[in-house]
Amino acid sequence: MKFGLFHSVQLPDPTKQNQYYKEALEQVLWAEQLGYDSVWFTEHHFSRHGIVSASLSLLCYLAALTDKIRLATAVTVLPFHNPIQIAEQAGTVDVLSNGRLDFGVGRGYQWGEYHKLNIPMEEADERFKESMEVITKAWTNTEPFDHRGKFWTFNDMTVFPRPVQVPHPPVWVAAASHQSMDRIADNDWNLLVGQGVPFPGVAEQLDYFSTAIGEAGGNYNPGRVKVARAMYTDRDHERALKDAEAPFMWFKRTGDEVGAPPERRGDLLPQNFERYRQRFAAETAFDYRDFAENVVLFGSPEHICERVEALKQSGVDSLILFVNYGGIDHQKVKDSLELFATEVMPKFAD
Repeated sequence: MKFGLFHSVQLPDPTKQNQYYKEALEQVLWAEQLGYDSVWFTEHHFSRHGIVSASLSLLCYLAALTDKIRLATAVTVLPFHNPIQIAEQAGTVDVLSNGRLDFGVGRGYQWGEYHKLNIPMEEADERFKESMEVITKAWTNTEPFDHRGKFWTFNDMTVFPRPVQVPHPPVWVAAASHQSMDRIADNDWNLLVGQGVPFPGVAEQLDYFSTAIGEAGGNYNPGRVKVARAMYTDRDHERALKDAEAPFMWFKRTGDEVGAPPERRGDLLPQNFERYRQRFAAETAFDYRDFAENVVLFGSPEHICERVEALKQSGVDSLILFVNYGGIDHQKVKDSLELFATEVMPKFAD
């Protein structure tokens, strides 16, 4: 199995922005030393829930500081960006990292971000589709191209620098619905499974996606899926649960605040965001202990090994671990990463 980071920078204390960035980057360098294979940075806007708004710029910086670890977006929210500029920026990361970029993309889901950018959420799927068409052309066309779309028009377009990886960096798409996984399979992309999917749901998604790949004429292997999970480990199981609780609850609360429509009115979201209509329903409650048991990897190394083994048996080959949430103590994050690397990872070595 492979293990990476699903990384973020959050701002519980507004006076510590620089400190939080510094600590997050130190965690990446520490993870590389410990043998983690990749780091995937989230993209968020306009709230303390996530202050990495320029993930490709951050990955360019990390390209100069790292040697082996793969650098990835999870995800670049395509409806928010000019696709030609994204193709250029991602190509630059791939060049500076000597071909270490994984290009994770999605349509986004946070009502607050769409609202502040004045982009109708009803357009999310169409914008995503058109952006991927443009980016793929930009990376693969050998001659200048024109594009006439619903949202973008480009003339006589040639993009440089081109990515080092041929034909382009691996494309990973965040998805949960069957329709979305069908689209990923039809385009021969790879799947990112969200960190909030319960363990049984992960198995169901992998089973459906593998079938969809076959029906689309592709070849499925477990390496085509990355599963995100929040993680914190301590030799004392109960202490691990307690240490993670307050920071993780801050993360969950602020995520709902920026993501949910006013008064948690799920009906304000379009039909193509049905999963989030349910998630943001006013009556939805969150039980930390239940979540710790059925979704995340919190606890002793022995407990986490049991959960990882169950994921492996369901077909999971690669996990990306969310370890930096809600201002959790920096040294505890580093200690947790080291304990996981020494006590869990060797048991799942290839």
